This record gives sequence, C-alpha cells and structure tokens, in this order.
Amino acid sequence: MALTIRDIAKLAGVSRGTVDRVLHNRGRVDPEVEQRVKAIVHECNYQPSRAAQQLSMRKQKIRIGFLSRIDQNGFWSIVIRNANRAERELSAYGITVEKRYFDYLSPNAQLEMINELVSLEISALVIVPLDDPIVCRRLQELSDSGILVVLLQSEVSGFEPFCYIGSDYYVGGRTAAGLLHNFTMGQPSKILLLNGSQYLSSNYLRRKGFLDELAAYGTSFDTIESGDITSDPEYAYHQARQLLEDHPEITSVYTVPDSAASVSRAIQDTGRVGKIVHIGFGMTDATRPYILDGSLSAIIGHRAEQQGYLPFSILLDHFSGGLVPENRRILMLNDIFIKQNSVF
Repeated sequence: MALTIRDIAKLAGVSRGTVDRVLHNRGRVDPEVEQRVKAIVHECNYQPSRAAQQLSMRKQKIRIGFLSRIDQNGFWSIVIRNANRAERELSAYGITVEKRYFDYLSPNAQLEMINELVSLEISALVIVPLDDPIVCRRLQELSDSGILVVLLQSEVSGFEPFCYIGSDYYVGGRTAAGLLHNFTMGQPSKILLLNGSQYLSSNYLRRKGFLDELAAYGTSFDTIESGDITSDPEYAYHQARQLLEDHPEITSVYTVPDSAASVSRAIQDTGRVGKIVHIGFGMTDATRPYILDGSLSAIIGHRAEQQGYLPFSILLDHFSGGLVPENRRILMLNDIFIKQNSVF
C-alpha cells in the first residue's frame, strides 16, 4: 500500500503539518526534524498522489513570472511555444503564468518588466536576463525575498540563481571554430565576425570560444567585425550585406547571435552561396532552408524545445514536492546540423 503523509508523520514522531511543511518547503522546521522526515521519505520512496498534489497546490495559488525574448519563426518562437505547452499542464495544479516579452536589449526596460511581474505577487521568475549590474541587483533582491529565479539562456555575473538552463556557449564557440577549420581544411581565412549584444552572456562566450579555438589550432586568419546585429532581423541583413559587398575578400562568416537566417539571406543576395563558409546558431524553420541551399554551411542547435519547457517542469517539481535540481546548472548539448541531417 502506498505510504501517506499520516504514515510518514507517525514514523517520524511529528505532526502531519510538520511533514507537509518539509515536503513543500513551507515554514520553519527544526533542522534535525527536517532531516529525519526527508530520510523516511527517501527510504520509503514516498510519491505524493497526483490528485493530492493538485489539491494542495490549488490552495497555494502559485504564480510564475516569465520574461523572455521574442522573435518571428526563430529560436525564441520555439521556446515560447513550449513554455505555453508547460503552462497548459501547470494549470491543472492551479498554477498561473504571467508572461512578458521583449525584442530589444535595455537593462532599464527589463528592470521595469521585472518589477511589473513582482507586483503580481509571483512565487518564481523564469527570465532571459541581461547581464547588467542593475538587473543583477534586482534579481538578488528577489532571491533574498524568497522568489525562485530561473535563468534561461543567459547568465548574470555575480548572481547565483535557483537554476540556470541553457548551453555552454563557450563550448559552442569552440565548436563553431572546429567546424570552420574542417570546412576550410585549415587554410588561411578572411572571416566576417558578426557580433551580438554584450548584454547577453551567450554572445560574449560564443565569440571568445571561437577565437580561442582558432588560435589553438594555429589557423591563419584575419577578422572583419560588425557591431551588435541582435536588435532587428532587417538590420542584421543590411549590416551583413553591406560588409559582404565592401569586402569581396571575405571567405568565411561566423554569426554569433541567433541571426543566421538574416545573414544567410545577405549571402544569397550578394551571390556568395557556395563561395563562403557560414557557421551560425539556432536550428529553426527559418534557418533550415538556408542549410539546404548552402548559404549556411552548418548550424549549431541548442534544443529550444527543452529550454522552453524545462524551467516550468523544475518549478512544478519544487512546488509540488520540495524537489531541488541536483544540478543547478543544466546545459543543453550543442547539436550540429549540416545539409545531410537537416531534412526531418
């Protein structure tokens, strides 16, 4: 017969209320008592019933804030679609999700959105954060007040979240360098390096990993670098096109932010398909056609579906059973796509 909270309380010599507080991380419990209850739960492999979880959590009225980037038919559209899927599942437990989106990169504007969500009395915040001191300070305040903060895709210097979900972007940059080295067979390259916003740690790390790895290979290369092309797909297209037209000597392109579709279109429109090796990030419906026609030599994917769904699954486990992720830094694999494995 399945173990009940009443059984655990009897075995531990405490009240059912104490067991409930331990299981759901609510209220103060003597550390020795807490450890005794958790030991019994672990030894007996206690699993609360789904119906009991739903009933308990409906009484709590939990609200989660979600602050994400947004795009059209790109990486973030996949993240948001899967976050919406998670939200529908959470509704069975009485958990609501308050969503806000941004397509620009302003720390002050992000701070306003965070404060707006906090005013709705959220218990947790899932956020694509900008790596800026004012954002860091505010997230630390939220964490100190008991709001669980889950960082998505970008980390914040000096802040330890409840959980981080994303990729190892330094390794992603090194992977891009390895792909470029293999495509060019180590021959000297003139590389157009298209940069992203430094407010997102992913962009800085992708750039650094790429340059460090090329240097380690001993590859002879020169770079022509753009400024931030993250803000708008059309701006990314025009910047890439202008640089390609101004520099016919370019033999390779490395697109650091998730703007590979725009840059690939520029490669098409300047007649450079098949003449340039292009490495980028984000396997989506928008980038797949460019892999197939050769304006993208390879693209590195980082599992947008999981990144959208997993934060809410982790929070559900915590609110329903007091579970804490064993690994607070959950990294997606860097998947490599080329023409031959991109039709599915």
